[in-house]
Amino acid sequence: MASAGARAWAPGVATALLVGAAVAAQPAPSSVDQVVVSDPMLRPPPAAEAEVSSWDQAIELIRHSPELVISIEAVARARAQQRLALAAVLPKLGAVGAYVHNFNVAHIAIPGAMFDSPPPTVWSVTATASWNIFSPRDLYNVGTAELGTRVAQLSLTDQRRLLATAAVGAMLETLAAVRVAEINRVGLRAALERLALTKTRLQFARGTDLDVDRAEQDVVAARSLVIDGDEALRRSREELARVLGSTMPLGVAANLDLTGFERAVASTCRLGHEIEQRADIVAAKERVRIAEREVTTARLLYVPSVNLASQAIDASATTLGPPRTWNVIATLTVPLYDGGARYALVRDAQAATVQAEEQLAAARINAMIEQARAARAVSVRTAQRDVARDARDLARRIDVRTREGYVSGLGTSLDLVTSAQALRRAEIELIVSELRIAEARADALLVTAECVY
Repeated sequence: MASAGARAWAPGVATALLVGAAVAAQPAPSSVDQVVVSDPMLRPPPAAEAEVSSWDQAIELIRHSPELVISIEAVARARAQQRLALAAVLPKLGAVGAYVHNFNVAHIAIPGAMFDSPPPTVWSVTATASWNIFSPRDLYNVGTAELGTRVAQLSLTDQRRLLATAAVGAMLETLAAVRVAEINRVGLRAALERLALTKTRLQFARGTDLDVDRAEQDVVAARSLVIDGDEALRRSREELARVLGSTMPLGVAANLDLTGFERAVASTCRLGHEIEQRADIVAAKERVRIAEREVTTARLLYVPSVNLASQAIDASATTLGPPRTWNVIATLTVPLYDGGARYALVRDAQAATVQAEEQLAAARINAMIEQARAARAVSVRTAQRDVARDARDLARRIDVRTREGYVSGLGTSLDLVTSAQALRRAEIELIVSELRIAEARADALLVTAECVY
């Protein structure tokens, strides 16, 4: 819509200027079609190496993005830590097989017998078993590790939501950058046509050198917009590639259906209801619980522990004693003094608990503000779009009247250039505001959503 409008006002400038040239003594061009401009910057920007044509394709790329893989592996690591905590309270079994050959052997004779010491060759098998039958700290750590796994899973859930939000924003930003780049070239073409026709007026003594200079100044400003717009397009493609985990810049299909795009996003992410149920808030609550448990874990260092161990040995030969032995050992460990390390651990855990509580409070505040902004963003963006449309229509009327007045001898070339530049800005702002509405709708959905993909 905006591109069509920009193309509509560009020929109008040429037509108005030709009206004045027609009254000159010498024949002048009578149609804008006779004004042909050519410039390397009018060529469209290079296409992206790859293109995203749908939300499903974007989701498929996100599944392999580094941020999501990191979060998935964080869950795997948390489960491994949970298993380590459980292993600390389970019995441990081990076996050792040994072969010993002694090169120096003494032959010892005693009344009625003779034996070698040590035996020249000994084969032995040793089996050991141990169990911390009473270790309150290790038992308590099992529950803490379970909470750690839950926090990792909640963080993964929230990471999916954040990546979906970032992907929506990056795709719409790239689409807006493409359309702005088109409008910038339409504006440059109109400025070049205006410059050509202004030079024609000067040839027919209907203009001045100042008019040409101002037209050239407008062309320079239009070129600057093209350069800035192309760089913004390249950056938006790079940002989309970063979000989706691609190694090459990604574009967005120009024919992307925004209505279908919103429905696809809604089908991936289920709408939430309360901030307290959002994954990052629940994870922050669980971190507070973990921090509180760490205080108890530190205090359990003061509690004695009991370990039970057993060993069985079967040897092919012994110097003295039976070839097979079996023993059971019970050990009571009572912590007495460790230089204040346990006290320091308790204080550290208490301080970490306060930090976790404050982080939860900060997360709640941020989430509430985010939700409030997202709730009103659609209406705000819609109002901005309506204002931008009115501003574009007003800029178009002003541009037409300025051209008509300029042909009639009213106003200056500065008024002509100023009105054209204002119209270009209004066209760009209208394009951006249209896409901001779609982004605001997606944000309103995703602020409390749970995304499954």
